[in-house]
Amino acid sequence: MPYRRKFLARAGYTTLSALLTMGFLQKDKQKEDHITNNIVANYTNINSPLRQLAAAKGKRYGAAISSDILLKEKDYANLIARECSVVTPNGELKWNATEPQPGKFTFESADAIANFCRKHNIDLHGHTLFWHMGRPDWLPYPPTLKMIERHVKGVMGHYRNSPVLKSWDIANEIIADNENETDNATYGLRKGVKPELIRDLFLIAASVDNSKKFYLNDFGIEGATWKSERFLKMVEYLKNSGVKIDGAGIQSHLWFSTAYGFDEKGFNSVLKRLNDLEVKPIITELDIIIDTPLPDSIKKLDQMVADSYKRYLDLCFAAKVDTIITWGLTDRHTWIRHPDWMPRKTFRGNPNLWKFLRPLPFDENLQPKSARNAIAQAFQQATYTSPRRK
Repeated sequence: MPYRRKFLARAGYTTLSALLTMGFLQKDKQKEDHITNNIVANYTNINSPLRQLAAAKGKRYGAAISSDILLKEKDYANLIARECSVVTPNGELKWNATEPQPGKFTFESADAIANFCRKHNIDLHGHTLFWHMGRPDWLPYPPTLKMIERHVKGVMGHYRNSPVLKSWDIANEIIADNENETDNATYGLRKGVKPELIRDLFLIAASVDNSKKFYLNDFGIEGATWKSERFLKMVEYLKNSGVKIDGAGIQSHLWFSTAYGFDEKGFNSVLKRLNDLEVKPIITELDIIIDTPLPDSIKKLDQMVADSYKRYLDLCFAAKVDTIITWGLTDRHTWIRHPDWMPRKTFRGNPNLWKFLRPLPFDENLQPKSARNAIAQAFQQATYTSPRRK
């Protein structure tokens, strides 16, 4: 997957820790929520499609997908259609795919996904207009404002009247991984990127099509960290600049282990600050790896993954998150198993451990795992929220 970043190479920084020992207070439920939950329970059960379970609570479930696999694997396409109410193109809307040459646009692969979504009543989440990776060789980072304007007008303009494309990751991973990789201590932006450039990017996007939801998307913000603090400051800057920013995409490529704890308090604080800013948090790229010490069986590993999904999603739903997108639906096509992106720590040099990379709801044979059931249970037990306006 050349369009994915080498995110897991620095496991020590990007890894998040276990929810396995997290304690949760039982959420108080209002009487009307209790009534609503009883009503929708009559129409769904644990084996219902995830999109149906999510919709029963005013939420959406989806996955990242690839157009080539949709065309090649009918069973995969059928699974996506059955389980997902929203999808994200894996790489088909990134700059290198849509504008491979300056001013020369191509949308064949992305349109194939859009057509699939139209056929199966699935929302399309556009990913992404601006990223330091997934860009053609001719494009500098950061691009000039003129390059950005041409690109945004070309890509967003193509989907302006799309009945399925509902939202965009306007910018992706603009915050540096750590303080040594930025020349902006306040916002922590990647070197060369100015806050005014991101502001102008959002303004340009709104001038092309302000009918869609706009998100700022990033990873490593699932707790009280240097990076999450800069991400929140950047969101606040955009809000104060008067630009349209509807939500924050929290990627959630997560590592869990019994060897270290998860910053529940810090993550709750991140979600609260976003909600206070009226910038809706959604989960955009969720998958889960179990870190060492590994269990002695696949069955135990799958249960650890499932427990982690459940507890993480319970936390998210308590903070009014209404959209959950996993980065893939089946372990058959997870990016984490690709040799270029496999976690260097623990796994890359140990082929006998690759069988423990099982981060998604369905296995290689497209059969549901305990993780899928845990996601279903989280939706079932979530409080109903009014569906988002499209």
